Amino acid sequence: MRFPGLLLNDLLLMRKSRAFVLLLFLLPLVLALISTITSESGGYTDLKIAIVNEDKTFIGLFFLQYATSMLKGENIVQLSSRDQIDGMLEYLDGVFVIPRGFANKLLFQEPSELIFIPNPGSMQTAVAIYQVLNNVLKEFKALPVVADPEFMKGVEIDPEYVAPVITVEGIRERKLNFSSLLFPMVLSITIMFVTSVGAASGTFEDRRNGMIDLLKLSNLSGVSYMAAKTLSFSIFSTMQVLVFLLMGKMLGLDVASNIFLYLLVIEVYIVLFTSIGLSIGMVFSSSRSAQLTSITLVTALLILSGTIIPHSMFPDWLGIFSKNLPTTRLMVTLQGVSMLDFTIGEVFLPVLVSLLISMFLIFLSSLMYSRESITMAE
Repeated sequence: MRFPGLLLNDLLLMRKSRAFVLLLFLLPLVLALISTITSESGGYTDLKIAIVNEDKTFIGLFFLQYATSMLKGENIVQLSSRDQIDGMLEYLDGVFVIPRGFANKLLFQEPSELIFIPNPGSMQTAVAIYQVLNNVLKEFKALPVVADPEFMKGVEIDPEYVAPVITVEGIRERKLNFSSLLFPMVLSITIMFVTSVGAASGTFEDRRNGMIDLLKLSNLSGVSYMAAKTLSFSIFSTMQVLVFLLMGKMLGLDVASNIFLYLLVIEVYIVLFTSIGLSIGMVFSSSRSAQLTSITLVTALLILSGTIIPHSMFPDWLGIFSKNLPTTRLMVTLQGVSMLDFTIGEVFLPVLVSLLISMFLIFLSSLMYSRESITMAE
């Protein structure tokens, strides 16, 4: 009877925690709702791509018509010049520029290239677009200016023909691959779960075993306690990150051109999610509730960041909301430093906003520490 009794006791303890029971049903509900919302959109078939055609020749215009025929008409935005790209890029998945003379070079089988400008906030779709079209162009052996299939059967293609290439503006093409995309994603997901769940559990345990009461008796301030917790998790997570980066280098992955800026953004990531975990650990009255709340919140932020589900699959209202979340901005910044060689000016605002949020949460947690008057160990 020991095992059934232990099982029953554990289930009764879970039932007593209202927050745990609520989150037990709330998490699947939220995830199912998000899945339903995203499945109603067109997904990758609704990618929005802009085209700047600098080749105004007859052949260039024909190639533009041929290229756009492979995409939905309503998803193609034709821009008159490159000057319009900066104002539109945020709302697109990428921009293709057809340089002057491209179609003529293609027709006469000369080396030619298209220019691709990815959206920094939509790197998943940018990588997908680049990889797919790059492979398509490798198989593209001639400009099909003749619509007669019988005529095309008699056309012989030079086996030495050089297929068009896609040049990615501002970065090296080898960075625009799924390995470079996944590396910062896996790293950030690890940080999000380890720091938030760990900080929430650690803070709650200090409350339950009376450690916070002892620290308060020794006149340790709430700010000092929270600062020590944040620093300890930052050191632990940084060691984890360094091992991760070292393994990536050993496996031949191109981590980032500016490794110091990369580490700076990661440290901000660590501090932000540690502060979230500290706040959760000070609010809830059971370890299960604190852990499940941390997992629920991180999972929701992870989905909304576009890491698991691209923003292009979200409805417009949800896409606008999710793209403007500070955690999403920080994720975009991390990917930008890794893949697009972001500068300090480009990462300053997201980093500053995340640090301010972290300081606010740490201050809030320190206030709850000061008001902690009941020893949970009793």
